[in-house]
Amino acid sequence: MAPITLLVSDVDRTLLTHDYVLRDDVASALARLRAAGAQVVLATARSPEAVRPYAERLGATGLAICFNGGWIGDLDTGEAHSSTPVPRDDALAVMAAAQEIGVVALWYGAGGVSTIGEHPLAVREAKITGESLRVVDAVADLPGEPGKIMCVRADPDDDTGFAAMRLRFSDRLAVAGSHPRLLEIGPQGVSKRAAVEWVARHVGADQASTAAAGDAENDLDMLHWAGTRLTVENGIDEVKRIADFVAPSCDAGGLAVAVDWLMRERMPIEPISTPQGGRRNG
Repeated sequence: MAPITLLVSDVDRTLLTHDYVLRDDVASALARLRAAGAQVVLATARSPEAVRPYAERLGATGLAICFNGGWIGDLDTGEAHSSTPVPRDDALAVMAAAQEIGVVALWYGAGGVSTIGEHPLAVREAKITGESLRVVDAVADLPGEPGKIMCVRADPDDDTGFAAMRLRFSDRLAVAGSHPRLLEIGPQGVSKRAAVEWVARHVGADQASTAAAGDAENDLDMLHWAGTRLTVENGIDEVKRIADFVAPSCDAGGLAVAVDWLMRERMPIEPISTPQGGRRNG
């Protein structure tokens, strides 16, 4: 099998814990992988600003995939190699529908995060990612074209609002969940898979030498494409079914275990100790 030259990792609840902490053991494992010659690229629904602090700690501030593939660029310079926003008319329709259906929606644009009317859920989400929140009075006041729209629900078990949004927009926009309480909406044709394929070509990797790690619905397409698929125990069942290796929960540093397994199986280096926990599928 070809050695791994590229690892693309989701951020929230894969790289980070449920409390949005980057554990030392995970950072150390990724440093070992980079030292062995593999490139690490973060792929996230977050904005470039919201992912930059974690990328800086990992020394992975070059290429990054943000907005679920709507932005591919260099975090060091802020330069976008590819940027595909949601067309304004479609984005305004999403925000209007969210108001009608009763779903809180956040508009992630070049100038930051905006929402219509102040709501505790919107404030909470902006605080999680460390971004300032602009509150506007009406749909028409939203600025420019967003990189994505994120819908939030208070009750993760009540799918009524999200189901209505999927039904209304899945035929013309990319709609996928990133967490039971979050629904990500982006431009049609944009996905983490398409972005990972672009990144792999850009850095000279191919499918066989690319590994991907993720936990949620919006990671499925990139995991299907990658030659080696990693996940954590808190991942959704569909992700765990297709994974080559299922590591412990993100809260237990599962990605560190997965990376150590990856290096032991797929890297031309001296053997490292067998990872504690996790299981190989197949």
